[in-house]
Amino acid sequence: MRLLLIALVMCACGGLPSTKEAGISFPTMPSVDADQEFEWEAIGTAKEMVNASELKVVMSGGVNPVTAEEWPTFKATLPWVKNIDRNILFTKTALLRSPYASENCTGADCFDVIEYKGHTWLELAKPLAIDYIPDETDTKKPEAGHVVIKTIKKCQVIYFEDFIYQLSDGKGNYYVMHASESKKPSLDAQLPKGWTLKKIAVEEPLVVVPFGGEGDCYFNILGDNLGQGYHQYIFAGDTYP
Repeated sequence: MRLLLIALVMCACGGLPSTKEAGISFPTMPSVDADQEFEWEAIGTAKEMVNASELKVVMSGGVNPVTAEEWPTFKATLPWVKNIDRNILFTKTALLRSPYASENCTGADCFDVIEYKGHTWLELAKPLAIDYIPDETDTKKPEAGHVVIKTIKKCQVIYFEDFIYQLSDGKGNYYVMHASESKKPSLDAQLPKGWTLKKIAVEEPLVVVPFGGEGDCYFNILGDNLGQGYHQYIFAGDTYP
């Protein structure tokens, strides 16, 4: 099954509870070995939709995906909304399975597939909770000095090489920018007090895998005031939050 990639999951999910309200807690150990061999896919245009009612994200894939030529004029109707097109900053990816598929699945059984408007779509991610730093702000476009963190389930691996845009809260938590709304990422995001953003060279590729331990697929996805998105890849503690 050839997948049309890739996951960004920066949807407007303002109806989500906080991690505390949702009772979410997971160990911050990787769910899979980052050194194993993955079935890497080249990066393409993200063809994603968000179900605003069920709060889930699907991507074009399966036996009859939307083509690159069809996507610009493809019309989604509520509760489905097309996700935002973004500039991707990682070089390749591997989608392991849909969020609630068995960790022991094989082949097509690893993906929950729906049909919509004559095409097939793979369930990609399930947003679970949202937190705001330092306090509540616009979910989709945080105010200056604020960030939004969405905790999601997404069984995907992403691969960076040469350099990364690294975000830190100054407390031992690190995030890597995976996408930007503009063609060129900016270091001028207005962040909460104590946070820093810098571009750094990496001597070897950075492979970011899901967290939560074997069988789980948790990710924290952060958004800044410039519409730039990040995956958390280092946690300060042994559990989150």
